[in-house]
Amino acid sequence: MKNFIRVFPRLQDIFFISLLIAVLLLGNRMINLDGDLPRHLLFGRIILAEKRIPTSEPLIYPYADRPYVSHEWLSQVIYQTVYSFFGLSGLVLLAAILLSTTFYIPYGYLVKQHSLRLPILFLVGWGAAVTSLNWAIRPHLFSMLLLAIWLVWADKLRRGEAISIWRFPILMILWSNLHGVFIAGILVLFAFAAGWVVDFLFDPKSTHHTTGGRLWLALALSGLASLLNPSGAGSWVSILGFVNNRYLMSRMLEANSPNFQLPEMRAFLLLLLLSIFLLAFKREKLSAGQGFLIAGFTAMSLMAFRNIHLYGVVAPFVLAGTVSEVGNFSLVNRLEGTLAHVENQITGFLWPLITILTLGLLVLTSPLAKAFYQFDPETFPTRAVAWLKENPQQGRMFNDLNWGGYLELNLWPTQKTFVDSIADVTGEVTMDYEIILTQTSGWEKLLEQYDISWAVIEADSSLAKSLISEHGWQVLYQDETSAILKK
Repeated sequence: MKNFIRVFPRLQDIFFISLLIAVLLLGNRMINLDGDLPRHLLFGRIILAEKRIPTSEPLIYPYADRPYVSHEWLSQVIYQTVYSFFGLSGLVLLAAILLSTTFYIPYGYLVKQHSLRLPILFLVGWGAAVTSLNWAIRPHLFSMLLLAIWLVWADKLRRGEAISIWRFPILMILWSNLHGVFIAGILVLFAFAAGWVVDFLFDPKSTHHTTGGRLWLALALSGLASLLNPSGAGSWVSILGFVNNRYLMSRMLEANSPNFQLPEMRAFLLLLLLSIFLLAFKREKLSAGQGFLIAGFTAMSLMAFRNIHLYGVVAPFVLAGTVSEVGNFSLVNRLEGTLAHVENQITGFLWPLITILTLGLLVLTSPLAKAFYQFDPETFPTRAVAWLKENPQQGRMFNDLNWGGYLELNLWPTQKTFVDSIADVTGEVTMDYEIILTQTSGWEKLLEQYDISWAVIEADSSLAKSLISEHGWQVLYQDETSAILKK
């Protein structure tokens, strides 16, 4: 019987498997959540084909030859490599592995720290559910995983444990080439370093000088390491300039504050309320660094919906220390004792790997999975693009912003787009796009200025109706989603 039990999965293995399956089931939604993925794939293809990272905008013609900062180039190469071998099914599988590992790592660490399984599972699982609002196949999935690893390392450093400082700048070099949210890692270390200063000021006798020095050194080295990317300090300038561009931020749904009236925001709201409750009733106070950490990431998530996935990783990590007294309840204590006894006899740690291999083989080889993981014809102009491949058009196009990446992936380099969901970091093209789309005063002059001769836009849009009925544009192709019009 004991030998039979030894191969059972542990609770953390069951958690990993559950997350993996959940992401696979949501794979089609993650492919079609926004228009970013196709552009990332094309950028990866360009880098691999030309064996260099573009330094000027190659895909939208209004910004042709303008300097472009690519702070996600490594993610794009990884995504394109997986896509070239395994298609969209491979990308969904990769996303499932990244997300499952993101929460598997902190769960295992926090259980060791607090000797509690069920309360930690509850918190980390809730955090995972909150981040699902931002689950899409984009480079930020790498940032979520690296943030989880970074939190574990930084927490060990904060506690004064023996950990090499050099692992921080090494990981930062990787992170700063994968995604622009490498700044989150800098913020984590800054929160702990600043927290150490506060703790030292109020209780110098209990504060270790060595720990503070190591925290600030890790922060300084990581900051310098973040410059080791193709754009150097340009990544910082580009990212900070983008998030401080009021016009662009006002036009991006994910840059707005969360709307708690929406049902999908309730899990996030409830986690915020739970955090207030747990922090208020905790007998032992958090360290100043932990306070800075949760306060900072809470503020970021309340300011912009796009940061909720970071909060969902950070909040459970900090709140885990507030549930330690739950283990004093007799029922919880008995359950925890039973789980600890069982898991001490289990050596079935290969369950996550076995599950990845089994489900991965199924996902990558199943015709059903291939049919399920597709660009949605109701979200992207898939049929219109198929028509354009057979009937290529000459001249410059105007296109729907959310379709830019998909059009680029399929029509570049023969055709460049007017706009896509990533390229514009100044707001100039987006402003012109908005003027044309809404037929605001001067929109006809912009069509002439950009020498636009045809368009791929929503079939039922007011712009399509105006171009056809009032300006005599010809309908070359039309379906339920899109229309191709020619001047």
